[in-house]
Amino acid sequence: MMKKIHSLQLGILTAVFLMITGGVSRAQDMSRQHIGFVNKDIIILDHPYQIDNATKARMGDVIEAYLQVKNALVSDNEDAVKKATSRMYDAVAAVSSGKLDGKGLEVWQNHKTLYEARLKEMQHSKGLENERSSFSYLSGIMYYMIKNFGLKQGNLYADYCPMALNSEGAYWISDKKDIQNPYLGSKMLTCGQVKEEL
Repeated sequence: MMKKIHSLQLGILTAVFLMITGGVSRAQDMSRQHIGFVNKDIIILDHPYQIDNATKARMGDVIEAYLQVKNALVSDNEDAVKKATSRMYDAVAAVSSGKLDGKGLEVWQNHKTLYEARLKEMQHSKGLENERSSFSYLSGIMYYMIKNFGLKQGNLYADYCPMALNSEGAYWISDKKDIQNPYLGSKMLTCGQVKEEL
């Protein structure tokens, strides 16, 4: 009799837990959603942090500058990559943290520090292959910035190429549904697929 009661109590507790959590923890759910992008050292929020329109516009400028870096890599144009990374560095610096607080401030400071390190690395590295390796990490920061701050920039796509970076595979953000591969450029311009619409 006691075993039946314990079994019933355990069953009820399990059912309540599954109802509350939806069967998986939010952390597990988020990790499944974001699998693939480089995320080392990047803070990832469970829910987007709400930002004001001015901050959203400045972060939108960061996205636009990132897309210029991506387009320069697509074109195999190292000079354009250097100019675009410099513009992106300035766009990151222009985001004011004055209206951010708590988790939002912590996340932006994390992203800003990582952006600056990777952009400096790209500005000082030689050769498109080195820049493309850094761009993979830059793309991870961009993806999580979009997610963490609930940024919608019209049509954005998370793309993936299994052949990128010596067949290690890599992701990037694009504003075009048609694949234009920044890792392989003219060698295999259309290699890849859309993994997520943002």
